[in-house]
Amino acid sequence: MHISSQKASLFFSLLTLGLFSTLHADTASAEQPKAKVRSEPWLTGPLLTPSGHVIPAGHWNIEPYEYVNTNYGVYDHRWRSHSVPHNFYNVLTQVPIQYGIGAGFDFQFVPQFSWNHIHGASHWVLNDMGYGFDYQILSDNKDKWWPAIKLALRGNFPIGKYQHLHAHGKGTDIGGTGSWAPGVGITMSHLYWWGGHIFLAARMNWQYSFPTPVHVRGFNAYGGGHHCCGKAYPGQVLIGQIGLELSLSQRWVLAGDIQYQHINHTRFRGQKGATDGVPNSVGGPSSDQWSLAPAIEYNWNPFVGIIAGVWFTVAARNSPVFANAVVAINIYK
Repeated sequence: MHISSQKASLFFSLLTLGLFSTLHADTASAEQPKAKVRSEPWLTGPLLTPSGHVIPAGHWNIEPYEYVNTNYGVYDHRWRSHSVPHNFYNVLTQVPIQYGIGAGFDFQFVPQFSWNHIHGASHWVLNDMGYGFDYQILSDNKDKWWPAIKLALRGNFPIGKYQHLHAHGKGTDIGGTGSWAPGVGITMSHLYWWGGHIFLAARMNWQYSFPTPVHVRGFNAYGGGHHCCGKAYPGQVLIGQIGLELSLSQRWVLAGDIQYQHINHTRFRGQKGATDGVPNSVGGPSSDQWSLAPAIEYNWNPFVGIIAGVWFTVAARNSPVFANAVVAINIYK
């Protein structure tokens, strides 16, 4: 792993330890003069960071998301941003579905599709579908400091189009990666009461995935072109997230996420081929990306709520400059 990702890991670890211990100390002192009866908040969860709790047996959690994204620049290897001739636009519909299967386990899958557009080219595409299992390692207690902790096992059904792309599609017909991408993650969360309707819900998530090699031909998600034929080795991916929710009342909540992502370089073996005598480019360098996602929630009751916000890059290396408008409705049954 590169030095930048090691520093990010240390930063998140120290921040998380300080977060849970400090918040517990503040909560304990704040609870003394308050009434002993507390009214639990209604929360949807922040936009990015998952919960540290599994779904109870026999229950569903469904949260349709709508992302409206634009890539309007690119960061180079020196963390400097540059404009691009034409913005890339993407409208993504994503429906994470979780179901509690008992014994501390739940199962989830994430069907999704999108519309991609850049100057002179547009396509509707079916995207890869994520799936996974969660297991509750430790349950939290509202009177104790320790968080809920769950183990996540993740994978990817590569059903989206990733090769044999249209030569003039400019990447808008890409729907997937072609890789199964197994991964493992650890998630923690805890709820802190500051009196009355004021609660702070804190979450932390780490996830690491190991994409499987992908056989590619022609124009593909990793580059390529005419007469390209070989195998791409996508880089392993590390994601770290911290998510916070601050309840203003039982219905209204402020939320926010900090995300760090590191992707190792993508290798290629085979024949790159050439277009108009110029060798095709396949694969790419490693990348780093920091992003923020502030949002606001409104919850009608403990089972239904809506969250809306923005998600955007603040610093990156070898990565797009992007901005998203995001809205999601959380439904628990």
